[in-house]
Amino acid sequence: MKVLHFVPQLSADSPNALAVDLAFALQAFGETSVVAAPNRELLTPIISGKFKFVRFNKGHLPGLWGKVMRLRSIIRSQRVDIVQAYGYEAIAIATRACSSLPNEQRPKLVGSLSTYPQQMDFIDHTHLLSCDAISIIHTDLRNFLKNIQPSLIKSWIIPHGVNELQYYPGYVPSTDEFSQLRTVHPQLGGRFVICLPAPIGEPWCTRDIIPILSILQSQDIPAHALLVGTTRFAEPGYLKSLRREIRAAGLDQHITRVDPPKDLRGLLCAADAVLCLTAKPITYSASALQALALGRPTVGYGHGAVQDYLEAMQPMGILPVGDPDSAADMLSQWYTVPPDPPEEIPYPYKLSDTAKKYHELHVNLTQTP
Repeated sequence: MKVLHFVPQLSADSPNALAVDLAFALQAFGETSVVAAPNRELLTPIISGKFKFVRFNKGHLPGLWGKVMRLRSIIRSQRVDIVQAYGYEAIAIATRACSSLPNEQRPKLVGSLSTYPQQMDFIDHTHLLSCDAISIIHTDLRNFLKNIQPSLIKSWIIPHGVNELQYYPGYVPSTDEFSQLRTVHPQLGGRFVICLPAPIGEPWCTRDIIPILSILQSQDIPAHALLVGTTRFAEPGYLKSLRREIRAAGLDQHITRVDPPKDLRGLLCAADAVLCLTAKPITYSASALQALALGRPTVGYGHGAVQDYLEAMQPMGILPVGDPDSAADMLSQWYTVPPDPPEEIPYPYKLSDTAKKYHELHVNLTQTP
């Protein structure tokens, strides 16, 4: 069975990044994978030579039909059995490309949805209905979409799992990694380091670190916040306001921000605790799942995918939404007595679990006339 993973939008902080790991993992089930994406930057040296990569740079293609024609050409040349399209735009392109092919050349089409649509009028119901199957990452997202198109209630729910070959309880970074971190960030030495691996901005509750740190400092806990996230999503004026509030609270020397590295493991393992806070429920959090898989003490607001992960691996870390005081109380307890890490990553949160479920879907499609 040959599957084309079509990802016109691919970035490290997007759920679509799963396509790369999934294309690799599905080969353990006898599938041949082809990835059509803008670049190779997310293809690690470990997997870059394990499947075929075809460049699909949508910025160089004129209009929608230029993209459709390019994808149709790829489908014909690769002779795939299934096209798996990641995201709303990819589904819109793939449905047109597949429908324009003769029946004998037309592959089955799987639409994979991981995020809420940016705007309601972007969703063309006919594109979703034209897919042979729809996979949705989380039940909250399916419930939202079924209000638009009731037939989507029959879709497959397949959570994104973490690559258990890279993220697992007991993983220890190399001595060189820790030495480099101490050299670059000496202010973290001897501190109770709290990592916030998320973009800086209101949706990720960055401001909540101020009362959390203030409470911990008042208890003589040497807490230091490590903000691991980009500032490019912050609202205009948000950063100035945040800096002003941090200075007013006297926390300038207790907060460090770094851009997210491609490999987050070293920073997560250097932290004594990890915070996963969002104002609204989200369908997927790579950093929360990775932190828990590594056995790091993790707390998060109890909604969406973060609550699911915590319920499965560290239920005492579930906090009331929007309550930083509760976060400070939990971290204060963990400063004295850290929680026991999970012994293993439970189903369905390993990449192999995700791959097995997708393989079942693919087999189901290819056996259906």
